[in-house]
Amino acid sequence: MHKKERQEEALLYYLYMMSDGEIKYSEEKIFNEICKDIRLDEDDRSHVVTKCKKIIQNHEDILGVIKSEKLYKRIGSGRNDISTFGRVLWNLINLGYADEVYSHEERGIVKYLLDKWNIKKEIYLEMMDTADTMRELSKQKEWIISTFPRGSERDQREKEVDLAIASLLSDVKCTIDELSI
Repeated sequence: MHKKERQEEALLYYLYMMSDGEIKYSEEKIFNEICKDIRLDEDDRSHVVTKCKKIIQNHEDILGVIKSEKLYKRIGSGRNDISTFGRVLWNLINLGYADEVYSHEERGIVKYLLDKWNIKKEIYLEMMDTADTMRELSKQKEWIISTFPRGSERDQREKEVDLAIASLLSDVKCTIDELSI
């Protein structure tokens, strides 16, 4: 993926985060992890943030901006790269859940992209179910940490939750890989 493509993808993520009116620390944290995953350096990330803020100065409707900027065409460089679309969809779902509220605006953007990228609703629902399960497992891990004293029992329970989360992530990656088959 070329630098320009990585910037376009990050632009979509940042606009998405802005769609519900406020960017929370938890969203920013995931955004930074995504930027690392797509090999976007700090300067490029700053450029994306500045560009997003400039783009929305005269717009309240982020979905309208995404439509007018035709970001759906610029992600995957117009190659109709369904595995890239699946990965981006998964990242958007994670960003949507990062602040504990998957907002109406965020859902609207995802629905628009699903339609434009011809991703089956079943894939989206599978990813949503996985994200919900992972969120519940994270809550379970927090409960384990707050309930059990340090020691082998707590460590074992935490490890079981971590393995379950890793298994879910692996399943999502397989689903994304299968999209391109």
